[in-house]
Amino acid sequence: MKGPMHDIDRLRFRRQFILGERFVETFPRWKRLELRPEIRLTVHPDLPAVRVQREGMSVVLLGYMINPYRPRATDLDIVARLLAHLEAGAPPESLIRQTHSFGGRWILIVDDGRNPWLFNDPCGYRQVVYTDTSRHRVWCASQPGLLAETLDLAPDGDATDFIRAFRRRQPEYWWPIDTSPYESVRHLIPNHYLNLETGTSHRFWPADAIPAQPLEDVASEAADLLQRLIESASHRFGLALGITAGKDTRLLLAASRSIRDKLFCFTSQHWDLSPGSPDIQVPSRLLPQLGLTHHVIRCALRMQKGFADVYRQNVATAHEAYGSIAEGVYRYFPQDRVSMKGCAIPVTGAYYQGRLRRESPEAERAGIDAETLARLARIPRHEFALNALSRWLEDAGSRSVRGLDILDQFLWEDREGNWQAMIQLEFDIGREVFVPYNCRSLLVNLLSVPEAERSEPAIALHTEMILRLWPEVLREPINPPAQPSLRAIARGFQRRPGCMTWGWLGSQMANWLRPRLTEAG
Repeated sequence: MKGPMHDIDRLRFRRQFILGERFVETFPRWKRLELRPEIRLTVHPDLPAVRVQREGMSVVLLGYMINPYRPRATDLDIVARLLAHLEAGAPPESLIRQTHSFGGRWILIVDDGRNPWLFNDPCGYRQVVYTDTSRHRVWCASQPGLLAETLDLAPDGDATDFIRAFRRRQPEYWWPIDTSPYESVRHLIPNHYLNLETGTSHRFWPADAIPAQPLEDVASEAADLLQRLIESASHRFGLALGITAGKDTRLLLAASRSIRDKLFCFTSQHWDLSPGSPDIQVPSRLLPQLGLTHHVIRCALRMQKGFADVYRQNVATAHEAYGSIAEGVYRYFPQDRVSMKGCAIPVTGAYYQGRLRRESPEAERAGIDAETLARLARIPRHEFALNALSRWLEDAGSRSVRGLDILDQFLWEDREGNWQAMIQLEFDIGREVFVPYNCRSLLVNLLSVPEAERSEPAIALHTEMILRLWPEVLREPINPPAQPSLRAIARGFQRRPGCMTWGWLGSQMANWLRPRLTEAG
């Protein structure tokens, strides 16, 4: 194990920011940028910040951007080109369109000399929360706890009741849509930009219909773009790939073929995973066949106290279930690398449509309401959540387009934009993340494939892309069923830190029974 944490102050709110009418004096070591006299940024030293300005206009980048068609372009190069577009008189939607092919995890703060505004990466993985201007000038931050600490905000009672109910039934909970623990703090939903004068958010996507395209055409285009994104990122950072037995990380491995000699491949062994689990066994067999080394990061069951204190403070309502993983990553993950994750692509997997058909085969899509969304997402049907879901339905319905299923949009803006964004924020204490799938052009292209070819169980789209990129990564099966012993199931029951559900136990027992019933039958 590495030695004790050497700089607690540096880990506190690592890779976070706060924007408001003044600098935050409680962080004297953080970077400071004045955008306007009334708009000032206080930025953690480990969060990159680049600013380009000319003649009263400016563009500020927090985080990093990847241009797959200019692989050697730096953040400064990308921001300078965006400023030139702004100088040509581009409205917000036009400047946003310039970023559609970009990857990365980022926030852009734009000032055209009239109205300052900001927006973030397609899935909102560089998260933004902001204050309700009925009580304050506009303040923004990475997460609501920073605003609460700075502005002395009290928790909202209804929010507290809701999250308590959600935590009891689901340890991997999230705040639905635009909600937070504080009544006056809202979360910026993906596909929206925020006006920093008025504190109002505006939907900018979807804007155009998504025409259906053949699987083969999309697979070819998407495979090329995915490979370009990874190759471009490799010019910026040393990359690591978190790999499991699943299809999403397998596709990332295939797209990494050209940089495989520079790749660090690892799997996090946590909770009930054992050396015999498919997520450990499959990459351990596959990677040596491809000339790669598999590293296993073994995470303790519980956090050590010093780390736990900082982790819980860093994000309001942080997940206890993820804390030991975050500590394992902090202690064992190579800090000179950026970790590639296989998230974002579930946006294209039609998961809620499949769940809806299983639960109610005759359900009419036009009848989807807040109750339906809560049921599909397994969110408690609490008034606090239902009000948020109703607001979202009204907003999403105002910009619906042909070819985009509202359930795909809901998964994008709620689960990926909240649950996954919160995970990445909590793990910022130990590593930076790169999600190659987090690219608007890529996601929209994948959504144009007929639903049956991009969803379970066929996963035809993944397979077609892998065959174009690196067919040998299919030498091992994708997500083979686990065959745990009863002792391993019992050990998993004890180890899952507050994460045990009857659904998990049922799936484990089914995996144990399946081969035995096959032999008997």
